[in-house]
Amino acid sequence: DISAQGEINHGNWISGIPFIDDLRLGDQSLLPDDFGAGNKGRNVFYMLPLLLGLVGLLWQAYAGKRGIEQFWVIFFLFFMTGLAIVIYLNQTPSQPRERDYSFAGSFYAFAIWIGMGVAGLWRLLVMALNKMKNRKDGSESESQRLVAAALAALVGLGVPLQMVSQTWDDHDRSGRYPARDFGMNYLSSLDPNAIIFTNGDNDTFPLWYNQEVEGVRTDARVCNLSYLQTDWYIDQMCRQAYNSPALPITWPRLDYCSGTNEYVEVRPEIKTEILEMYKRSPKEAKVMFGDEPFELKNILKYWVRNKNEELHVIPTDTLYLTIDKEAVRKSGMLLVSDSIPDRMVISLKGKNALYKGDLMMLEILAQCNWTRPLYIATTVGQENYMNLGDNFMQEGLANRITPFNTNAIDGKTNFDTDKVYKNLMTRFKFGGLDKKGIYIDETVMRMCYNIRKVFSQLATNLIDQNRQKEAIEVLKYQEKVFPEYNIPINYMSGGTEIATNYAMLGQKEKAAYWIKAVFKDAYQHANWYNSLDGSKFAMSQRDCLFNIYVMDKCVDIAGLIGGNVGDNLEKQFVMQLNSVMKRYESKGGTFPNWSE
Repeated sequence: DISAQGEINHGNWISGIPFIDDLRLGDQSLLPDDFGAGNKGRNVFYMLPLLLGLVGLLWQAYAGKRGIEQFWVIFFLFFMTGLAIVIYLNQTPSQPRERDYSFAGSFYAFAIWIGMGVAGLWRLLVMALNKMKNRKDGSESESQRLVAAALAALVGLGVPLQMVSQTWDDHDRSGRYPARDFGMNYLSSLDPNAIIFTNGDNDTFPLWYNQEVEGVRTDARVCNLSYLQTDWYIDQMCRQAYNSPALPITWPRLDYCSGTNEYVEVRPEIKTEILEMYKRSPKEAKVMFGDEPFELKNILKYWVRNKNEELHVIPTDTLYLTIDKEAVRKSGMLLVSDSIPDRMVISLKGKNALYKGDLMMLEILAQCNWTRPLYIATTVGQENYMNLGDNFMQEGLANRITPFNTNAIDGKTNFDTDKVYKNLMTRFKFGGLDKKGIYIDETVMRMCYNIRKVFSQLATNLIDQNRQKEAIEVLKYQEKVFPEYNIPINYMSGGTEIATNYAMLGQKEKAAYWIKAVFKDAYQHANWYNSLDGSKFAMSQRDCLFNIYVMDKCVDIAGLIGGNVGDNLEKQFVMQLNSVMKRYESKGGTFPNWSE
């Protein structure tokens, strides 16, 4: 059930017939729990729908002149609504999700053949019964036809029954509400009247649903960075929505309409010339480019929106935003230093150009003047937030943009412990994920992993602040809302961090339980990858190395636990790790420098 890009461990089809699957995909009996029996998305059809469809296809094709005519109609429906569409659209590899809907029409066409397969089975059974009765004239009795019909119907009914018995548990969504609740959690992370920048579907649509249907936090404005590239969406952002005022965008529409300012080049080599001009002709320079040439507002006004082609560039890779200190004080945002800086530095390093969405984001930042809280969802990728990461303060599922360099202040962090504690422990909802038996797909699981990591971050910060009692409460609550029977313990879900938390709190047994679960998961994966041969092993070598690295980390944490519990675990882990590493090397695997 994991979207694949050609890996052997993701998204492959299986028949359920061991020798076929083992030949194609390695020994299936050695699969780790999350790929094998522990995964509800692992469905076995024994190729029955395929075989029944082929029977129907052949029966129709050989059913005389009318049959072959009908066959070509369905064949072209099958071809044109599936493979032909993909070829016509020139669908590229590495799509962000499985595009099975591209083939939806061809699925319907093949389903027609599956239906005809029942008629084909009936015909085959009639012929078989006729042969058993030794009827040389080929005549068929009514009883033969009825028996064949009953058998064909029984066999045909078995196929969808097999399919539904396998797929029901990974298609049933009853009692599961993480999409709604996680969307609410994003909004709950925000201060009043806030703006939150999102990027993908999964961190945007649930927020819109909560505002539109549930009436949650209608004072906040959700601004999708993907859509901010378009003029129609900027138009929407310039209007009030619910109880949220318009965004502070001052550009006239002619400056952002389609075809205008789609992107602006970053040309830092011009910077020296500009400074020289300010030395030679300061009055003329100030008229042309403002008092401060690299001030964000001046760059947007005098350069980005300049109609002169030669000046329609960004002449620096470092922008500055002068800070209104009184506005910052009134905003109530956490002050992570004793003094408010005079200006905020925005680095454009590594960027060759800024696109319309980037420019709009900077315009909102420049005009907002800290009177409206600005946030970026934690799930927005680093490439989309304009190198503002050094100014982030995490307050839940959102990073607040501050004028402070939160990564450069000694003894401070970019994590607002009190706000995160309040959000996680009193405001957030978790979509019924504590209910046994519900199915959690890859997307929801990834979100659960992210939030579990926030819990571990919160516990770490509480421990650093000598708030051990609250840290234990956080860890216990995390286990309640994300129970292991639904959200497995592994490295990606923050298992090593939580084990470390428990170790730091002196809870050796709990720390040992968590690190054993992480080690077991990594060992199962590494062991399976080591069981593969030839190209399969070569393709999986990086994944195998990653799990060996995780096992090595577990050894370190077992040492941190200490005492008899930790010492025994450490010895056990080292033995298993050495065994996996030797096998990995025997297959031709090599080890890089772990620090790389």
